[in-house]
Amino acid sequence: MSTYEGKSSSSHDRMRNVRARPKLLHPPVEHGTEDPAANTSPPRSRRPDTSSFFSTLDEISAGSDQRNRPHAVPTPTDVSTAFFQLAQVFREMRRHADELDEQDETDSGMAHDLLESMIENLVNGGEMPPREVEGVSDEFCDSEYHSGPPVVVLQLTRRIIPLVLDRVPKSALKPDQICPICNNPFLDDEYPLVVRLPCHPDHIFDLECVRPWLRLRGTCPLDRFDFAQQHRDRAQVREQLVAEDDEEEWDGMYG
Repeated sequence: MSTYEGKSSSSHDRMRNVRARPKLLHPPVEHGTEDPAANTSPPRSRRPDTSSFFSTLDEISAGSDQRNRPHAVPTPTDVSTAFFQLAQVFREMRRHADELDEQDETDSGMAHDLLESMIENLVNGGEMPPREVEGVSDEFCDSEYHSGPPVVVLQLTRRIIPLVLDRVPKSALKPDQICPICNNPFLDDEYPLVVRLPCHPDHIFDLECVRPWLRLRGTCPLDRFDFAQQHRDRAQVREQLVAEDDEEEWDGMYG
């Protein structure tokens, strides 16, 4: 056999050996162990879906651009539906909180009591609905002020109450601060959207939790300060001032 033929035979043998070797697509995994990186799922949210509630709310809110029947007057049944839908949202939030507490062997405490109170209030409102939605506007929830907010002065205490929500920056939040409604630490969210209600500097909430309540009820969940009523009072004063100005202008023209 020639030298060339010997080299060719050896090359074919090596190629057969290479083809015969099993391919290791993944390194072997030892049984009974877990990859720590596989356990990095974000904490489960205690905030259920509120899209159905807001869809109903848009249909019964005066001045909403989302109404399918812009000139129709909401019926008591329509208003009741919104109350019962939000009550169900909070029931789901409470149930989920109880499940997590049982797993973590913790106690939501104040958040559970607050949810119970809010649910009871909503059920009562659904059974005896108001003629129209009495909550705050979207502008109240979404507006931010820089050069000074619109305010209302309480007659008895002379307190000045701003009529917009104050955003709380992430840098101002502490690890032990939690939302009174969902009982989640604010800093569990990578990008927390936290608001301070105008009635008290310590009344801070996840906006996602408190917005539906404010839009329907218009009050602080903790002390029930009525922001919506203050808005209505301020609007009434503004209308009176406009009417007086018009009357003075009329008198000036024909006096």
